[in-house]
Amino acid sequence: MKTKILLPIVIILFATTAANAQINEGRYLLGGSVNYSSQKNSQVSGTKNESFNSNIQLGKVIKDNTVAGIIASYGFYSNGPTNKSNQFGAGVFYRKYKPLARNFYFFGELDASYNHSNQTNGTFQIGNDATRNFSNGGTLSFTPGISYSVCKRMQIELSMPNIASISYAGTKYETTSSITNSVSTVNGNNFSGSVNLNSSLLYSFGIGFKFFLGK
Repeated sequence: MKTKILLPIVIILFATTAANAQINEGRYLLGGSVNYSSQKNSQVSGTKNESFNSNIQLGKVIKDNTVAGIIASYGFYSNGPTNKSNQFGAGVFYRKYKPLARNFYFFGELDASYNHSNQTNGTFQIGNDATRNFSNGGTLSFTPGISYSVCKRMQIELSMPNIASISYAGTKYETTSSITNSVSTVNGNNFSGSVNLNSSLLYSFGIGFKFFLGK
């Protein structure tokens, strides 16, 4: 008799939990970060080291518990007036949520992005000693994680970035010499793939927030 009573209760609780756990179609996901730092350069008087990194993720819930959207990033670093680097990326993502329990989800995200970077060390012109390099390529990566709905419009999540990734880049490395008064160029191609399943994965967790806008 007790079993017959408990079974409907369990079914009702599960149905209620699953219903509350849905991320409804038509809402928008927003996430991102901005970091900036600046400090005086002890090697070159009157200059400073600066770094800036930003990324943004904007998506739409195309059906319950499924989000698709765009990602973009930009960053730079400078160490004095002639040592600088810049990088930016843009791409798309597809994220799928699986309800685990009330307000808890497991998610998997697939990202595909184009990436560019350039770096210069020294004043790059004939007669000087300087280097600069360029890189253009793409990356395909998978990120799993667990998220918790703090409220209707905000989630906190624990993720394992780039647990699996494939990337390709074409590179160009240039140097100038004060001795030869010439420019030398080396072109290359880099292809890499990785799956991170070892113990170091425990130190790669990332904590972040996502905001859901709309009804």
